[in-house]
Formats: sequence, C-alpha cells, structure tokens
Amino acid sequence: MNRDELARGLRDAAYLEGDFVLRSGRRSKYYLDKYRFETRPDLLGPLGDALAAAVHEHEPEATRLAGPELGAVALAAAASLRSGLPFLIVRKAAKDYGTANRLEGPYEDGECVCLIEDVVTTGAP
Repeated sequence: MNRDELARGLRDAAYLEGDFVLRSGRRSKYYLDKYRFETRPDLLGPLGDALAAAVHEHEPEATRLAGPELGAVALAAAASLRSGLPFLIVRKAAKDYGTANRLEGPYEDGECVCLIEDVVTTGAP
C-alpha cells in the first residue's frame, strides 16, 4: 500500500463529521477516530511500515520505541513489529500494585527512545 492509498484508507475508516467535543474542550465539526483504524490489521500493518520508516529517517539512532497508553500502544506495537525495535508502554500514572512501573517493558538507561504519539490536536501534555 503506498502513502496515498494509506491516507485514503485512514480517512475512509476514521474521518467523521458531526458535532464533537474535543479533549481540549473545543468543539469541532469533524473528528478523527483513531480506534477505527488502529483496530484494523489491513490499515495498522501499512501504518506500522510508515511509522517504522519515519523513525528510521528522523531518529536513526533509536534503539527502542515508546507509546503512551492507550491510543499510541497499537501504533508503537505496529512500528515495533515492522522495524524490529522493541517498545515500551508509557502509563499515565504508575499502578499501586504489581511492579508499580510507569514504563512497561525492559529498557536500559541511556537508550535512544523514539516516542510515537497518536493524535495531537493542541500540542499540550
């Protein structure tokens, strides 16, 4: 699947029109529902290819990927499978049971980690 076909597939699967309240509290007449493509292997595989290529191009020294829960985990996993780089899951907050880790998955201090985000609207944390 080339880049244009992937873009069309993502739009066809996830672009919605209506009246939506965004996380920022602002209203929008359109919405990109990322779960509509993150849950489809026919789109997630090629998206993983595109993300792996982008990581290689923009951060060739990366030795690991990371994806914040929940929305970016599928994207980081897809990019990991396509690139061969292991990935971490970044929790919003550490759990108070089990390992109580905020970062899930093994890693070493000093590794170059490339963060894969899902949808960014305002750039705010």
